[in-house]
Amino acid sequence: MSFEIDKRHDIPVYSPFCALCKHLNRQIFDIPGNCKAFKIIPMKIWEGKIGHIKKYSGQDNDIVFEKIKKEN
Repeated sequence: MSFEIDKRHDIPVYSPFCALCKHLNRQIFDIPGNCKAFKIIPMKIWEGKIGHIKKYSGQDNDIVFEKIKKEN
């Protein structure tokens, strides 16, 4: 029998890049999260290693990062 107590412990709970995007699904608390562009956000984007300012390889739609607009 095997136990995985620390499974996925190395994945950040928070994405500094995705947190600023209007397309992030803020109702679901999966790690990595999901958005209008991805069912599961690729780790390179979630971790902020690459920006999602242009279509990601293999992405099946044209949705990219759009900063949340400030409310007055």
